[in-house]
Amino acid sequence: MNKMQGSKMASPIFIGRWTPKILFSLKERTHRHGELRRHLGSVSQRMLTRTLRKLESTGLIARHVTRSKAITVEYSLTQFGRTIITPLRGMCRWAKRYRRQVSADVHLPETFWVETASPQRGRSSK
Repeated sequence: MNKMQGSKMASPIFIGRWTPKILFSLKERTHRHGELRRHLGSVSQRMLTRTLRKLESTGLIARHVTRSKAITVEYSLTQFGRTIITPLRGMCRWAKRYRRQVSADVHLPETFWVETASPQRGRSSK
């Protein structure tokens, strides 16, 4: 596989404002849909559902349905999904470090730069 093929395969995973935040949230623990929505803040119901479906279809997260008196749906990171956390964290650190250069060219919204659940939180970049 050449670099372009790898890039083409990875781009749907890394593209999206909510994808990293969802993955970092699920890294910590399993969440119900409503918990994720509250945790993420301003994400719409539709966008959260679309992003969760995309992540489920790629095998990065699993959807667990429990049928009791009320149906409960929970999402968790799969073993495969855990493998993406380290590269994703590296991309977030890179984006944070080169924030001025990247945002000047791409015009990303301020909320893009919030790094959720990072072990580097509180440390300043060079």
